Amino acid sequence: MISIVIPVYNEEQSLPSLFSRLIPVMKDYNHEIIFINDGSKDESLAMLLRESGKDSRVYVIDMGGNFGQHEAIIKGFEESRGSLIITMDADLQNPPEEIPRLIEQYELGHDAIGTIRIKRKDTFFRRYASRIANRITNLITGFRISDYGCMLRGYSREIVEEILKVKRNDIFIPALAQKFSHNPVEIEISHSEREYGESKYSFLKLIRLFMSLMKTAYMIRR
Repeated sequence: MISIVIPVYNEEQSLPSLFSRLIPVMKDYNHEIIFINDGSKDESLAMLLRESGKDSRVYVIDMGGNFGQHEAIIKGFEESRGSLIITMDADLQNPPEEIPRLIEQYELGHDAIGTIRIKRKDTFFRRYASRIANRITNLITGFRISDYGCMLRGYSREIVEEILKVKRNDIFIPALAQKFSHNPVEIEISHSEREYGESKYSFLKLIRLFMSLMKTAYMIRR
């Protein structure tokens, strides 16, 4: 089984397109799609519940408040049943149509499938900040990951179980997964402009994300 884990926060505008594109992509796979509602204040939760009522492979977890992307993903990991767990955002900047390429890499024996966004449709500031964070983290850890910030990633069940054993709420999942991986790989994927709403990453959130990445890097180094 393949588990798709998707945190959702105020994405009512993008969800219809996400449903219409993701469901067909997964139709030929044994799968489950786990949406984690992270305190949305719009109609996202109601839309997710309606979709789950139409498709028995769609599950909805309501966090009951806004706890952040990390906590939402961890909750999705805890509830997932797949041998391959794929994370992605709900904003469609990472096309669902790329998912079969991650599955293919898993079937080739890779246990951590990272992705590199080509021709990124983000602001100059976000692209520049990402490059700096990637370089610093690789310098500390000794890894050679090209793009820590892309949410569309795949992890084997074994790696997810190891991540869940780390009882800290400030870990950065992609870096920790690389530590536990025996055969990682990175593939290039397309990247789209955000069509609906605004980015949930304020400057303060980006700083917090960077600090989480640094803490995880130092933990791995130790």
